[in-house]
Amino acid sequence: MVKENFFQIKDQWNYIGIPEESNGFAIIILGGSIGFVSESDTDWHQEPKKKALISSLFESGYTVAYSNAHNENYGSVNAVHDIKDLYKVLIAETKVNPVVHLFAISMGAILGLRLMKESIFPICSVAFSQPLLNIKAQRQYENEFILRNKLNIEHDPLGKAIAKAHNIPLELIDEYINKLDLLKSPLSSIPCKIWHGTGDINVPADINAFYFSQLRINNGLQISLDIQQGAGHDKKGICYSDHKDIINFYNKYESLF
Repeated sequence: MVKENFFQIKDQWNYIGIPEESNGFAIIILGGSIGFVSESDTDWHQEPKKKALISSLFESGYTVAYSNAHNENYGSVNAVHDIKDLYKVLIAETKVNPVVHLFAISMGAILGLRLMKESIFPICSVAFSQPLLNIKAQRQYENEFILRNKLNIEHDPLGKAIAKAHNIPLELIDEYINKLDLLKSPLSSIPCKIWHGTGDINVPADINAFYFSQLRINNGLQISLDIQQGAGHDKKGICYSDHKDIINFYNKYESLF
């Protein structure tokens, strides 16, 4: 039976699930824009495909940790502090290996990149699912998509979301995003694997997964890429449904620690 703990740090709810037989490693989930942790629930408990994945992780002996991290955080400083606080509790209370894995989905990839780049705590490997990795290109894509399709959506939704999450005046957002650029060299050497779909029109693979992969290749860094033909953004959980592949990826690098 999995021991589940919901607890608050400052004003953010957190979750830690501890399997009956631990393999000694933990995975910190970095949620997407619709992700949440409350006093007794998470989106990973509510959504069947996500619940199936963490059940497989528990069965393989992984401890799973998750923070509300200010919800739509877009990699903000507050979210970094939330994950750092969760990490401290995770290590102190579960005694798992201090070198942890990350699982970042959609918007959570921005936070993942920041944790990798700033070396907040030791990371073994990072699994990305349908990740938003290239903020500048994603922002341009969204604005052009809205104009081209004459959608009744306010201009620059990503710029406004980042300004709100990072508490930055909107008139300074262009300069801020340029400074925030998490894809500038040097890139982290932490092993990464991406699962993405070619049918994703929300967060296109070509400007995110493919672009990031090519950057790592150009810098002589490890990268693995699993592309699902026709899969849309989080449709039916296809980009995190291969539990064995995800677990094998994590296993691959654990012997180094």
